[in-house]
Amino acid sequence: MTTVETAGTRGDFGRLWFGNAITEFGSQVTMTALPLIAVSVLHASGLEMGLLQALYTLPFLVLALPAGVWLDLRTRRPVMITMDLSRGALVATIPIAAWLDALTWPHLYAVALVGGALTLLSQIAASAYLPTLVPAEELPVAHSRLNANLAVSGTCGPGLTGVLAGAVGAATTLVLDAVTYLASALLLSTLRHREVAPPRPERRDMRREVREGWRAVYGNAPVRCLALHAAIYSGALQIAMIASVFYLLRDLGLSTGWYGLVVAAGGVGGIVGTLIAPRLVEAWGYGRALPAGLLPATAPFLLVPAAETVTAAAVLSGVAFFLVGAGSCVVGTTAMTLRHVVTPRPLHARMNASYRLLPLATTPAGALVAGVLVDLFGARVTLWACSALLLAAVFPALARPVRTLRHVAGD
Repeated sequence: MTTVETAGTRGDFGRLWFGNAITEFGSQVTMTALPLIAVSVLHASGLEMGLLQALYTLPFLVLALPAGVWLDLRTRRPVMITMDLSRGALVATIPIAAWLDALTWPHLYAVALVGGALTLLSQIAASAYLPTLVPAEELPVAHSRLNANLAVSGTCGPGLTGVLAGAVGAATTLVLDAVTYLASALLLSTLRHREVAPPRPERRDMRREVREGWRAVYGNAPVRCLALHAAIYSGALQIAMIASVFYLLRDLGLSTGWYGLVVAAGGVGGIVGTLIAPRLVEAWGYGRALPAGLLPATAPFLLVPAAETVTAAAVLSGVAFFLVGAGSCVVGTTAMTLRHVVTPRPLHARMNASYRLLPLATTPAGALVAGVLVDLFGARVTLWACSALLLAAVFPALARPVRTLRHVAGD
């Protein structure tokens, strides 16, 4: 915390960091519990599981650009607090319905759709808020620490969820998630830093503002290459994660507790990746730090369908998730910092929204494709296919505009 705190934030970044850690932990509980609920309580088919995941990600595709334009003209902290409170209330409806034996697919689908919209607004607001709190030279460290939250929560959340699901049921574990959202909202309300409200023009040209956000991504060659990489990777990873749930839990009979530990291994890898990412950027520059994370972020998923027994599945899948977590966090931290450094601050929310557009189009598509492929060909064949697609995601990130980058202004 030393370098960030000495930048004049007076502990505000610490509160933001801790609040974000709580939220991400709860989100990991939900992300792990929902598939378990779908499979164990509602006996999901592949298509039903794919539709559930697609509905969660659909708002990211449909609302991303207008949300970015809307947030660029608003202070972000109140939005983040409102989204936390709303998500807490929303997720609490699932255990209540389960206790009343009234949980249905329409209910689960509605929670996924509305929850995706609330999460979208929260994430874009947080991404745009951080550069107002932290000076440009400290962004790599700040982004690394926020990404560490993802890694740590990815380690603790799934493992704890698996244990709790076995003890009290998957739906009941979501009570913990509702509490974390409330705690995060309370922490954000204690931040002393106040943004200057952006001036609101008397007349707005929404099309022009959307085009400006679009050009901030697709008119910038390195950021455009990263967006194409993220699009392929997000779709392929969605297929991989859905297929792995069916292959490990249904086909091989891995317990929910062991599944939680396997996913937790990805969080451990993520911790490693987030810790080394700033050092890689400092030593090698962006163009070399990114490739360092690409291979472990993609190739190891080939180990998952290679397992044919429960023991092999636990070991090989744990190794695969660890390596993928480490590599993806190196790539994610480096790419996130690069995007903010090369983009003017007034465009940050719109840039983040535009950047997300392609990945958010492929994510629901990947979920639906995963469901169909699992039903038609089985989970194992689907895992082999998506592993090849993950490897294909490497090529845009190795294109010349990214490969030749070392350091940029403000780095």
